[in-house]
Amino acid sequence: MRLVPTEAQVLLRDTLRRRLESPPADLWPALAEMGLLGLALPEAHGGASPAEIAVVAEELGRAVRREPWIATCILAAPLIAALGTKEQQAALLPEIAAGRVRPALAHDENPAGALATRAAPDSAGWRLSGTKPLIPGGAEAGLFLVTAATSAGPALFLVRPGAPGLTLTPCQAVDGPAADLTLAGTPAERLGDADPTDALSLAHDRANAAACADAVGTMDALLAATIAHLTTREQFGKPLSAFQALRHRVAEMAVMCREARASTLLATLSVHDPATRARAVSGARAKVGRLARQVAHEAIQLHGAMGVTEELPLGRALRRLYAFERRWGTTDGHLSGYADALDPVVADGLVRAGPADDEEMNLEIGPADAAFGDEVRAFLSASLPDELHRAERLTPGFLAEPAVGRRWQAILAAKGWAAPAWPAEHGGPGWSLTRRYLFDQECERAGEPHFRSAGLKMLAPVLMRYGTKDQQARHLPGILSGADLWAQGYSEPGAGSDLASLKTRAVRDGDDYVVTGTKIWTTHAHAASRMFALVRTSDEGKRQAGLSFLLIAMDAPGVTVRPITSIDGSHEFNQVFLDGVRVPVAERVGDEGQGWQIARYLLEFERGGSFAGGLLRALHARAHRLLAAPGPAGRPFDDPLVRARFARIGTDIDANDMLELTALGEAEAGGAPGAVAASVMKIERSRIRQAIAELTAHAAGDLRWEPHRPLHDLPPEDPLDEARKVAVPAYLASRAQSIFGGTNEIQLEIIARALLG
Repeated sequence: MRLVPTEAQVLLRDTLRRRLESPPADLWPALAEMGLLGLALPEAHGGASPAEIAVVAEELGRAVRREPWIATCILAAPLIAALGTKEQQAALLPEIAAGRVRPALAHDENPAGALATRAAPDSAGWRLSGTKPLIPGGAEAGLFLVTAATSAGPALFLVRPGAPGLTLTPCQAVDGPAADLTLAGTPAERLGDADPTDALSLAHDRANAAACADAVGTMDALLAATIAHLTTREQFGKPLSAFQALRHRVAEMAVMCREARASTLLATLSVHDPATRARAVSGARAKVGRLARQVAHEAIQLHGAMGVTEELPLGRALRRLYAFERRWGTTDGHLSGYADALDPVVADGLVRAGPADDEEMNLEIGPADAAFGDEVRAFLSASLPDELHRAERLTPGFLAEPAVGRRWQAILAAKGWAAPAWPAEHGGPGWSLTRRYLFDQECERAGEPHFRSAGLKMLAPVLMRYGTKDQQARHLPGILSGADLWAQGYSEPGAGSDLASLKTRAVRDGDDYVVTGTKIWTTHAHAASRMFALVRTSDEGKRQAGLSFLLIAMDAPGVTVRPITSIDGSHEFNQVFLDGVRVPVAERVGDEGQGWQIARYLLEFERGGSFAGGLLRALHARAHRLLAAPGPAGRPFDDPLVRARFARIGTDIDANDMLELTALGEAEAGGAPGAVAASVMKIERSRIRQAIAELTAHAAGDLRWEPHRPLHDLPPEDPLDEARKVAVPAYLASRAQSIFGGTNEIQLEIIARALLG
C-alpha cells in the first residue's frame, strides 16, 4: 500500500504547473508535446496510471483551463482502445496521442438516460439518426463517437465532421465551448462489434475520477486566491485575515479541500477495481461535488463585491464546478448510486488484496498482510467474550467502562497486541502502517471495547520521545499490561481551550514538587492509578514557558476526585483536586519549562495520532442494521431523506479513512502527524461521529429513558431493542466529541494560523 506520490508524479505536477503559469494561446499542442494526450491509452501510446491522470487533471483545474482534456482524452479516447478493431486502433490512437485528432463522445440525450438515436444498417455500413446535445469538446472535435441503438442493442459508431446529414451547431456550455449534434441518416462506421455498455461505464467512471481531481485543483485555486485576498485587503485599519470569523471560514475551506482530495484519491486508486469502483467513484463525485460548491460560494463571499464580477476568475471557477456537478451524473444522483453500492459492504474497509506494489500509489495489501488480517479476525472471533461485545454496544460514551476495558486489554496484552502503534523495542508488535490499519478495522468490525485512552495512546508516545530510560522502564510495562490506568490532567476550571493560562502550581522542594490546584474533565480519574498533568513551575517569560509535565500518583496524599455526570447519564468525567501533593522530581518528563512542547506533541496524538476510521465504520454499520430494520414507527430507510443522510455520512467516513491513511503513512518514519493534519482529522472525526449518533437517534431512537448506568448491567434484550435504548444516550454523549481534545473552534484557529499567520 502506497499513498504518497512518486517522484515522477511530483515532477509531472511541478512541470505542468510551471507550464500553465504562462500557457500558449493554443495549449493542445503543448499538452501533446508533454505526452499528456495519451495518458488513458495503452502504454504503447503514452498510457500511464490513474494517479498520473489525476495529477494532470488537478493542475488543469487549478489553472481553470477550458480545454476539454478529460472529455477528449479520458472519456472518449480510451473507448477506441477498448472497443475498436486493430485497424481502427492503429489508425486513430497515434493521431489522438499526437494531438492531430480530437475525439468527442456523443452519448447523453434528453431526457437523461434515454437512447433515442437509432442506427440502421445499409449497404455501405450504418446510418444514424438522432440528436446529441451539449457535447463537451464537440466544437473542436475531429471525430465523434456516437452511441446509438441497433436492433441487437446499443453500439458505438465513428462519425466524421462534415459527413452527409450531420449538423454540428457550436454552443456555449456553462463552463466552455460545446456543440449540439444532429444526425439525419448520417453514414457511420461501427467501432468494433462488442456491446459498449461496460466500456462506457468504465470510461465514465474514469472521467468522473479525473473530474474530481480537476475540481480539487479548482478548489485549491479558490482557497489560495481567498488567502491572498484576506492577507492583503485591509479594512478598519487591519488586514481581513485578522478577523476571527473570516479566519475560521478560510480554515473550513481548507478542511473541505483536504476532504475532497482524500475522496478523489480513493476514486483514483479504485477505477480499475470492479469490486470497489462504483462505490469509490460515486462516493467521490457526491462528496467532492458538495464540497466544491461550498468552497466556491465561500470564496466569492469572502472576496466581497469583486467576487461577483468578471474582474476576478472566481465566477469562471464557480461555473466550472457547477458543470462538474451536472455532467456525467449529478451530485445527488451519484449519492444515490453510492447508497446502493454501499449497502452490501457498509462494514468493509478500503484496502484490498493485490500485488501491493510500493512503486506506484495503491490501496493493495499483499498475501502476508491479507493472512495477518485473517489471523486477527480468527483471534477476535475466538477471544472476544460476548459480554464484552455487548458492553461495547451499550456504551454511549467514547470509552468502555474501566473494568470492561481493562479485562479486554489483558486479553490483548497476553497476545502481545494491546498497543498496535508501539514499536517492538517497547513491547509493542512493531507493525507496519498496513497492519495497524487492518488490526483497527478488524477490532472495530468485531466490536471490541474501546480502552486505548490516555496511557496507551497519548502518554506512551510522550515517554518514548521525551522520557528517561528509567521513566520508560517504570511506566511503559504498566501501561501496556493495563496494571496502571492513566488520566489526563490538562484542563482546569479557568483553563480549557486556553491551556496556557492554567493555574495549578508545582513548587520545587528538594527532590519533590509540591503541587496545588485542580484539574477538570479528567476522564476515568475515579478509576485511574496515575495522572499525567501539565503544571506551572514558573511565572517568568511567556505563559507557555513556565509549564512542566509531571506524572502524579492518584493515591498520593492530597488527591481528591469529584465525579461529574454527563448529559447521557454516564460517569466518565471528573474533577481532581490537588492539595499540596508531593511529586518526585524524577517523575517530571523532559526539562522544567518544556511542558508546553510536550503537551503539543501529545495533543497531536490525541487528535490525529491513531486510526478512527474503523470505529466510525463500525458505528455506521451498526446504524445501518437499526435503520434497515422495521421499528415502532416503520422502517427508517424507507424515508429517502434518511437514506441520503446515511449515504452522505458514508462518503465522509471514506474520506476520513483516506485522510488517516495518508497522514499516518507520511508519519510512519517517525514524528507526529503534524498540527494541521491532526486538526483536520480531529474536526472530521467528531463531526462524523456526531452525525451518525444524531441520525440514529432521530430516525430510530426511543423516547423512553433508561436511567440505569451502565446499561450493560441490565438484563439482555433483543439486540435491536438495545440499540434503540442506547441511541439517545449516544446522541447526547456525542456532543462532547467536538469539545474534548481541543474544541473544533480551536482546531480551526490552528489551521487558520498555518494558512494566514
